[in-house]
Amino acid sequence: MMPSMSEPEPQITAWHSFRIRKAQSGEPSIGSYGGHPRGIRAHDWPRCAVCGSPMCHMAQIDGGPWIDLQGFARISLFICHATGGRCEDWDPWKGANRVVLQRTRDENLYDGPPTVRVYRRTQLAVDAPIDELQLMLKVKEEGRPMKDVLNALKHDKSGGGAVWLHGDDTPQGPSGQGPMRLALQLTTDVVAFDITPGGMAYVYLDPHDPTEGAGRMLWQGG
Repeated sequence: MMPSMSEPEPQITAWHSFRIRKAQSGEPSIGSYGGHPRGIRAHDWPRCAVCGSPMCHMAQIDGGPWIDLQGFARISLFICHATGGRCEDWDPWKGANRVVLQRTRDENLYDGPPTVRVYRRTQLAVDAPIDELQLMLKVKEEGRPMKDVLNALKHDKSGGGAVWLHGDDTPQGPSGQGPMRLALQLTTDVVAFDITPGGMAYVYLDPHDPTEGAGRMLWQGG
């Protein structure tokens, strides 16, 4: 659970991550998986750069202390399911998935195009931050198996470091100033996204890019 108002706020660093889970009834929500996205007008709805079909909405997360959106108010994720993977929707550069960064938090529901898949809307909440640096120090100083630490972080989360299924695939920023920064890690546990059972998606932002195009998404199959 997040700290209460009477508790001191933790000093959040780049090493901290927040586990994302299904929100309980009456609990404040940070956003949602699935459903119809808020604030996305029909003419702004992402279409696949490969096949031209409207993409399926995956997630919409509001900015807050649980995620660094580089000044943006909201992040929305879309992916193409129109061709059964032939558009290579796992690739961050093909244009078959899209990271939409929104400067304002528009709660209006606008009409969107029909899509291949509509995931059931699931409201989300986060737990208290995890200091991943301390976990890594336990590997070095206490001999804790790295596999155990990584398995403990193999969940939906914002921030921290990626838990890769098939090797580090961190994208380099288009700005040419180094690797991008992990914003979100999504599994198929909370919502069974069509990224193969046990697969994981990773959303990155280029810290040197202040524009709406700073985000990229990729995924690895389970």
